[in-house]
Amino acid sequence: MLTNHSNAHRARRAPGRSRGFGLVQVLLLISVMAGLATIGYLQWRERSAVNTARQERQALSQADRALIAYVTVAGSLPCPDIDRDGLQDCGAGNQSGWLPTVTMALAGVDAGVDVGQLRYLVQRGTGANSLTVLDDSWRPLEYDETGRTFATMRETTATGGTYTANVLTLPDFCQRLDAGRAIAPAAGMAEVNSTPVRTVAYALVHPGNGDANGDGNLFDGANTGSDSMVEDPGRRPVLALYNDIVLERSHASLLSAFHCHPLIDSINTMALGVDVIEQVHGMRTDNIASAKEAVAFAALGAAITAVETGALVLETISDAANTVVDTVTCAASLGLAVNACAAIGIHATATALSGGVIYLNIASIAANVVAAVMAGNALALADGSADLSAVCPTIDLSSSVNAAKTEWDNAIAARQAKQAAVTSKTNDVNNADTNRTNAINLLIAYVRAGATSTNIDDRVATLQTAATTWNDYTAAKTNADYRIADYQAAVTSWSGEVTSYGNMITNRTALLTQLNTDIASLNAQIAVATDPVAKAALQKTMLEKTSQRTLLNDPVALQAEYDKAVTERNNAQTNLATAQSDLAAAQANLGPAATAFQTAYNALVDAGPYRRFNGATEIQPGCSLSNGLCPLGPVNTSSNVLAGVVDLFGGSRTSPDPNAKFLLPIRLRKELAILQSELTVAQKRETDAQAIYQQLKTQQDNPPPCNITNNGAVTPMPIERAMEILLRADQKGGIR
Repeated sequence: MLTNHSNAHRARRAPGRSRGFGLVQVLLLISVMAGLATIGYLQWRERSAVNTARQERQALSQADRALIAYVTVAGSLPCPDIDRDGLQDCGAGNQSGWLPTVTMALAGVDAGVDVGQLRYLVQRGTGANSLTVLDDSWRPLEYDETGRTFATMRETTATGGTYTANVLTLPDFCQRLDAGRAIAPAAGMAEVNSTPVRTVAYALVHPGNGDANGDGNLFDGANTGSDSMVEDPGRRPVLALYNDIVLERSHASLLSAFHCHPLIDSINTMALGVDVIEQVHGMRTDNIASAKEAVAFAALGAAITAVETGALVLETISDAANTVVDTVTCAASLGLAVNACAAIGIHATATALSGGVIYLNIASIAANVVAAVMAGNALALADGSADLSAVCPTIDLSSSVNAAKTEWDNAIAARQAKQAAVTSKTNDVNNADTNRTNAINLLIAYVRAGATSTNIDDRVATLQTAATTWNDYTAAKTNADYRIADYQAAVTSWSGEVTSYGNMITNRTALLTQLNTDIASLNAQIAVATDPVAKAALQKTMLEKTSQRTLLNDPVALQAEYDKAVTERNNAQTNLATAQSDLAAAQANLGPAATAFQTAYNALVDAGPYRRFNGATEIQPGCSLSNGLCPLGPVNTSSNVLAGVVDLFGGSRTSPDPNAKFLLPIRLRKELAILQSELTVAQKRETDAQAIYQQLKTQQDNPPPCNITNNGAVTPMPIERAMEILLRADQKGGIR
């Protein structure tokens, strides 16, 4: 029974267990499906947000490209749309609004976005700070010969210029961008809400996918108002209260986007070509006649015959010949060799005059002959009607050669005279040495009076030493006197320079103004001067003032000159103090030296009785007294000793005579040293004069060849045609 009961029980419970397992499966299936649905929804939301953000940024990018295209067509940015009709509203103060897509479409640009979708902020200040204005604010560069800068803009035809007015193209917008980026931020300017605040050329704002902060305005943050500020493009959503996207365009970014600098440079390149052609025409028209005269003037023979005015005349010829090269050659080459022609003139006169003597500029003579030949060829190219029969110059260097030979002969004579003087002075020194030696020996003989030695022999040597010492200190005093005079003059001179440079530093602006006035006045006087000597003086003054102006225009160099003057003055003051110290020392030593000489002088001429010897044997004593009152017994040497001392040192007991036999050789040797230095100078003069003569003679015997070719003149491009090309390049936006 138990067994059957159990089976029956199992049979009744089996269906229940089968139904329970099916319910669990259903619940698990529902859970899995719910999870998959959630994951799918989240993935869909993420993809949707990414696609929305991409579309928003694409809209901004598309609008940005549309604005770039609009500027390319219209030459300026559009004003914002205030009333949402798609048209720009350029009323005063309208700086922020909506993107004017209808206006942009009217200009041939497809804005590609909804009229009411994007906020648009554009820089609309006053003057150069407005980017919605199209005016004639840029002009091609013009080379200016009046002394102003190279970057002087062309004037319009209405103000006396030659360039067409109202050429309104992209370079005018570029000019405004370049000026606007330098303007400091100020209230009311289009700007970004950043730290620090920065201005923008324009900005575009997309409101995102909804009203993030729930205030009823699709735009959030600083983008909500109609003022002159938008949020920083770098701002990120905060607590889901901000979801706008901002695109910012700076002035520099637009300059790069429009390739403004290459664009302007390309037009300026054309403008400079026009300037070259204008210069060529001006030179060709104004200078052909003067070129003919200059070519003839380049025949140096007549100019260099007057040796007295050779330097001035030669410089004038150099300037004239170089003018030929700089103008005629340049005109013949259509102005393409302007710099090269100028360089030829510079190199032709690279060797300057030395000492104001005509034949010392030999290289300049040869260079100007070559320049004359070059000018003749240039003239043949520049003017087909030019008379070339007198182009080749006949160079007569005979006067210069004769002058050089005369100078060489004079240099030989001067060297020979100086050599003779050195020989004579050498003989004088030798004779003086002999005379001094003989006088010393004679004085010793007078003291000994036939003996072989005395007990006062050393007094002769003592007197010689005292005389030499006195002479040395006297020379030191004289030398110190000269040095003091020289250094005192240097101190005075450099002190004046310090004061002058200090005044230039303090009053630089006022002095520059005065110098400019003086130079302009001098240039006017030079232009009308006819007397060569007077004109040269004016030119020298003008160059000095120009040099001063150059220094004043360079504060660093001016300060360096001031510092140098201070250093030189201080050095001179130090040297002056040293010389004064040396003078004091010489004066202090000179007194004792004079006393020592006087003592030694008296000790010899007033020795009184003294002992005489023949070998080791003492013999009859001697006696020397300047008054001759020796006692009886000693040999009286008074008169002979006194005569010997006077002959050797002079009659003064206080100081030796520089012309007496003892000191005379010292003075003569100094004179000989001076003569030998002068002989060295005379020898160099002779060598230089010989070299100059030989160079001039070689140049006279081998004149430069003159080969003028006439293959037809070259006519430059007409100015009108060049201006037409420039105008078209400007109107079409460059030559890119």
